[in-house]
Amino acid sequence: MPEFGTKLQKGELDRSCIRGETYCVKEDPSVGYSIWEAVNRDEFEKAFNPWRKYYENVEITETISPDEAFKLLFAKI
Repeated sequence: MPEFGTKLQKGELDRSCIRGETYCVKEDPSVGYSIWEAVNRDEFEKAFNPWRKYYENVEITETISPDEAFKLLFAKI
């Protein structure tokens, strides 16, 4: 954890794919979530790879924009 914090403070980890801030769970501040933005899964993996060693568990859920969701939902009608 100290190494991770130091790298973050020094700007040694690329945050360009992170949209906004990372939020942590109040009951367990070691658990946090971020929204990462990438063109595709491969690009995400390239960007996230240097961060991976600092995480015990990683859960990835792909998301889409509201417009994309609307189109998909409307197509089902």
